Amino acid sequence: MTGQRNGAGAAGTPQRDRLTGPLVPLGPLELSVEEVRLLWSFVHGDIMDASMRRLLRSSLGLCPRHTWAYAVVEVELWQVGAGSRGGHQPFDVTILYEDLLEHVADGLDRKRSLLRLHPDDVLVPVGPCRICLDTGLPHVPGLRMGYANSNTEALTAEANTLIHTTTWCLETVGLWRDRVCPDCDPGVRGAGDPSLRCRFHLSQHRPLPEDLRHRVASRLREIRARMRHLTSSMTDYGASVGAAEDTSWIEAMGFFAGWGLPLYLATTVESAWPEPEGRARGIGD
Repeated sequence: MTGQRNGAGAAGTPQRDRLTGPLVPLGPLELSVEEVRLLWSFVHGDIMDASMRRLLRSSLGLCPRHTWAYAVVEVELWQVGAGSRGGHQPFDVTILYEDLLEHVADGLDRKRSLLRLHPDDVLVPVGPCRICLDTGLPHVPGLRMGYANSNTEALTAEANTLIHTTTWCLETVGLWRDRVCPDCDPGVRGAGDPSLRCRFHLSQHRPLPEDLRHRVASRLREIRARMRHLTSSMTDYGASVGAAEDTSWIEAMGFFAGWGLPLYLATTVESAWPEPEGRARGIGD
């Protein structure tokens, strides 16, 4: 398994697909029982392990499919939590991607040297997706229990409804819609601001001009700053946040895993999106 269940029509290059699989296309995301079993366990503890965090930096998180699947599993299945929402929120997701945003931004801002000729190599993972590795292991006969003996088939059916993930995307679409990677957006097809490209499409244009590298790094730090407030809001004593912070995790996912899923989830109600002047308000405040 290489993160390619939705592979038809997905953009890809041999170098990228070798480690991460292709981008998730603009369409639904249907998770398998085994994927949900692994990701539900991942949400419950693997992310807190220091060696796992180092592995996730080398692989830049998970492949595109499992990056969005990771967010979907947490948002759909974690029913009770701290903060104003009280659950169905991407708490673990924001912790991981705060770290990865900083890692990539620091790499892009590094100066070229004899030891580091191409700082934009930070956009390319040097390790495989952990979930792809685990789903690719030989089948072991017998019952495979979910985390804490959970009913994985029932959890899979619940996750695949995408109810809460769709709600997050629709509530924030007015803010993130004009920040979508132009190469992921079928309505733009590469004609937009190159600094908005996701890491996959940026990596296709390496070596990047120094100015572009710094602009992308600055954008990633701005997303991270908003996402830190969002993470704090999902704790017992964190302050409430607004739409600009709520959209930050979707922007981070879009950068690391492409924009196919949120574009698909928001497409059916495009006529109800906020006007452009409402979109810009609050970003970076």
